[in-house]
Amino acid sequence: MELQNAIESRRSTREFTERKLTKAEINEILRAGVLAPSACNMQSWYFYIVCDEREREKLKEVCADWVSAAPVVIIVCTDDNGIVSRFGDRGRKFPMQDTSLAMENMLLKATDMGLGGCIIGAYKQNRLNELFNIPREHTAVALLPIGEPKEKIPPRDRKEIGEVSSYIGEEPEEGKIKPKPFELKHAYLPNAEFSDIGLPNALFDDVNLSETKFNNVNLLKAEYSDINLSGAKYSAVNMTGSEFKCVELNGAKFGCCEICESEGKYCVEMKESLFDSVDINGSKLNHCSLESSVLTDVKMAGAKLYDIDLDEADLSGVNMVSSNIRCTNLFGATLKNCCLINAALEGCDIEGMTVDGVDVAEAIKAFKDRAK
Repeated sequence: MELQNAIESRRSTREFTERKLTKAEINEILRAGVLAPSACNMQSWYFYIVCDEREREKLKEVCADWVSAAPVVIIVCTDDNGIVSRFGDRGRKFPMQDTSLAMENMLLKATDMGLGGCIIGAYKQNRLNELFNIPREHTAVALLPIGEPKEKIPPRDRKEIGEVSSYIGEEPEEGKIKPKPFELKHAYLPNAEFSDIGLPNALFDDVNLSETKFNNVNLLKAEYSDINLSGAKYSAVNMTGSEFKCVELNGAKFGCCEICESEGKYCVEMKESLFDSVDINGSKLNHCSLESSVLTDVKMAGAKLYDIDLDEADLSGVNMVSSNIRCTNLFGATLKNCCLINAALEGCDIEGMTVDGVDVAEAIKAFKDRAK
């Protein structure tokens, strides 16, 4: 559960089901408590956990009967000796603050786990110490019953921020809240559909999105690493400045996409892909395979293609003005109505390659013969 959801969903719970909590669940809640901040990190808290039914019955002698019905009751105590010896009397309030922070953490963790709880401050202090043999150095500050809520509790009205707060001096500008980056990890979401979404700085890690649909998506400066996108279809997608690393796009289809200034490097497989009206001006493609792909009306002006496999690729209406193509396999590639002004081919295999129906190797040979 997102933190904001936990904060908004937390309720003071006083009725519980009979479901018992495991020790692992209790420890998760306690761990959330000990992760709370504390004065000088002295962690001046101590917790007594009462889950034995006979022991819980004793609580009826010191507080409201309903408390004993909770499957777990945590007696929250402080030990202020260390903090008082360091700060004197002014340090006596610090442990109270510490335990308050710990209890809020525990309640939020309980909410995250589908549980509920309530902070109880009304109880007979001396009798509590006697019944549970709480040592003198531990001062109980609250009881924390926790369990599964018997029913959903509706929210209660809260005062407006303006009623309970005021700025001293000059107020800051209104501004906007900076959105938290979206993260999706270890998820299986086949056949998912993303439409008209904004996920700036999002992170997808160990995610299965097979047969997913992305519609009207902005992937500006996205980074793709170790991803299988075989057979994917991209239409009207902005992928400007993206980075592709160890990506499989075999059989992918790109239509009306912008991939300007993107960088594809390290084992990018794009065999039998279809590029239709795609803008990859200024992009850098390194160690990529576009074998048997079809590129139609593609803008590649200023692009840099290094060590690319374009074996049997079909390029039609491609703008390659000032492109730099180096150490690339163009064996059997077909170019039609392409603009190659100032394009440079260095160390490329062009055997069987044709430009507008003319065999390039033969054209070059004829050119050299004429030059003689």
